[in-house]
Amino acid sequence: MKPAEVYKLLIDRFGEDLILAYVETRNPYIKINNGYVQAICTFLRYNPSTKFAFLSSISGVDYPQRNEIDIVYHLFSPFLNTLCVLKTSTPRDLPELESLESVWKVANWFEREIYDLLGVRFTGHSNLKRILLPDDWEGHPLRKDYKEKNSYHDMETMRPDPLKVLREKNEKSGKSQ
Repeated sequence: MKPAEVYKLLIDRFGEDLILAYVETRNPYIKINNGYVQAICTFLRYNPSTKFAFLSSISGVDYPQRNEIDIVYHLFSPFLNTLCVLKTSTPRDLPELESLESVWKVANWFEREIYDLLGVRFTGHSNLKRILLPDDWEGHPLRKDYKEKNSYHDMETMRPDPLKVLREKNEKSGKSQ
């Protein structure tokens, strides 16, 4: 099943207002309305003609100029030997989406990582808390406007610029670049 066929199936089921396709590109994907992520993914997983049994990954990208965070879902159907990429957006000031944990258990870890690094809340998640950073960490490091603090509990967090260190080392030893 090609991305265009998945797109047509979704249009037939959910209507044109919820879905846009970018299937004739080098990296095809289907853009979906953020209020229908769980319904669309449930349909794709359990529909006998698609059977997207695997959620390979969920990732996120911060777009401050659009005031949005994009979430990208990579689905795989071993029955059809095909991939499907879904994208949706959520506002930066109130980033929230439905959890897909009830559709694919592995979504638990992916959603926790996105929550930790981008601050997107997933409603209905069974254990939405930080997964990589300490619980009392301030901010979300993959946001473009994130400013790292100089220290965390009296531990330095800032590191010197490696290019600057290399330049200084070369200058001291008399080497030029």
